[in-house]
Amino acid sequence: MKQNLSEKSVIEKFKLQQAAALSDHELLLLILKSFAGISAASQRVNEFFEQHIDLRQLKYFTPTDWQQWLGSCFAANQGNLLCEFAERLAKRPKLILGQVTGSNQLGEQLVAEFGLYQQEVLIVILLDTKNQVLARKILFKGTLDAATVHPREIFNYALHYPTARIIVAHNHPSGDPRPSPNDLHLTKRLQQCGQLLGIGLLDHLIIGAVQYLSLREQKVLK
Repeated sequence: MKQNLSEKSVIEKFKLQQAAALSDHELLLLILKSFAGISAASQRVNEFFEQHIDLRQLKYFTPTDWQQWLGSCFAANQGNLLCEFAERLAKRPKLILGQVTGSNQLGEQLVAEFGLYQQEVLIVILLDTKNQVLARKILFKGTLDAATVHPREIFNYALHYPTARIIVAHNHPSGDPRPSPNDLHLTKRLQQCGQLLGIGLLDHLIIGAVQYLSLREQKVLK
């Protein structure tokens, strides 16, 4: 969720009430501000919370993830903030973002979120053995075809978590959720790669303007 955070108000809050009083957005903003400047820090905070649902997902970031998100200047060095940051990560229980009980529940949610997008996006949802959602992220934007969507990037993301299975979803800006040959080809590739890694492809949802299509329900996935 995008937030417009005032540098002055956040710093004043930190000085008066210390780091424990800061929200997750505010804490992350002050950490990043120390090396990126307030404008860049605010942009990066918003980028993180647009793609990720919770601060705990940073626990699984690799050095490559940090560099892709922040650039090569990552050097957070404000001790109090970092201690509080680490303390929050350590204290919080296992992250559960909900449970997938059927394609209808998830499909309708994704139609509401992405049905009217004018740019194609591919979302990857990671599930544990009980189909509880561990993480969700937009991994690709733009024209989605075999040249831009790589199974290795999808499964590399999945391997950061104790993932048992994944769901992928992408939207059709045309509003028509019928699968293209590329969609079917990608589904087959993901299923094959997942079988090799022991991570099942539970479904591939195609999001239209007002409805979705489940390739599991269409028997493309068996």
